[in-house]
Amino acid sequence: MQFLKSLFCLQGLDNRTRFVAICSASYVIFIMLISAFSDKAFISLVILAIFTPIIAFTSLRRLKDAKLNKNWLFIPNIIFVLTALIIIFSEQSSYYLLIISAFCLAILLTYPSVNQKNSAPHNYVLGYFGPVDMTEYQQTTHQSKQSKFRIEPTLVGNNAENQNNDEQTVFQSNATTSSYSENETKIDLGEIIRLKLVSNRKAQLAIVIILTITLLSMCVSWGIKYFSNNEQSLKTQELNTLTEITKKVLERKYPLAMPDNFSLYLSQYQGITINWQADEVSTPLLWSQSSAQGDNSCQQISFNKGKAIRTIAVEVESAGLDNNGIYNNYFASFSPLDSIALIQSLAFRGSFSLCGYDFSLKGSQAALGQNKQYANWVEY
Repeated sequence: MQFLKSLFCLQGLDNRTRFVAICSASYVIFIMLISAFSDKAFISLVILAIFTPIIAFTSLRRLKDAKLNKNWLFIPNIIFVLTALIIIFSEQSSYYLLIISAFCLAILLTYPSVNQKNSAPHNYVLGYFGPVDMTEYQQTTHQSKQSKFRIEPTLVGNNAENQNNDEQTVFQSNATTSSYSENETKIDLGEIIRLKLVSNRKAQLAIVIILTITLLSMCVSWGIKYFSNNEQSLKTQELNTLTEITKKVLERKYPLAMPDNFSLYLSQYQGITINWQADEVSTPLLWSQSSAQGDNSCQQISFNKGKAIRTIAVEVESAGLDNNGIYNNYFASFSPLDSIALIQSLAFRGSFSLCGYDFSLKGSQAALGQNKQYANWVEY
């Protein structure tokens, strides 16, 4: 429990070992959980809301430990949140974008811990120093260290005690001297790299160029995937459209050619479809009653006498090429409830207009009366 409290502590310090351990574990667990719940955006956002403060708080403690400006906290964490949102809401795996925020966090590793000269050295427990009580982990550490040393038996007496005290003093002084000499001769590789980069303009330029090329390559790959997916979806849509058209053609039965270059079809539900050839258009659906959108002239079929009848839909299918150029087949579908009234009007009216095209009904009564599928609807 104390360890969890230390993860969300705002006042403590984190050394470099603890900082890199927390960040690495957070990134790995975040990627695993997001992958597991990739199809559930809400759960992914909750996971992001949990890991963002953990990374932000350890970054803040690391900045305090290195005596750095706290404003450095915003850049890597904002980049982490933005890249995480891209990963959550994009359909493709973009986990490599986390490299950018990880690189920004890695800069904090190049700064060593800074202790005040007039105060005692910080006693880190599991890399943490702060108000959260972590003594339970410290006791375990001390016991494991003490178990490594063997306690030698000593003789009782002033001379023996003095001799042991002298030996202990010499040992402590030697240990202190060796630790100081070790600290003085210890090489901080991270700080050396940072100082080299700060003083080397060419290295900075190279890093900027590498990051720019990386970002550009990511954008190019995204664009290629996006357009390829769109192209694939268009091909799939075209294939589905062709399949639907083929299905509709198979459903249209009992074709009947009428005198003025139009035809009638009858569906399995006894719905009438009027077909004619016309100029090429770019849209496959001229009018749809369900959406009430499209060409208003296709909303209804109007006769020279009598009431107009509404269409269900007017669709356009590619037909071919003739002497006049490319042409399409228009199919105006009507409800089975209007089949009798439509056949009566086609048999006894003089003309009709539909989608801006005018048709004569001269001879239509004879054509309908000679076809047994439509003759029953013709009443004299």
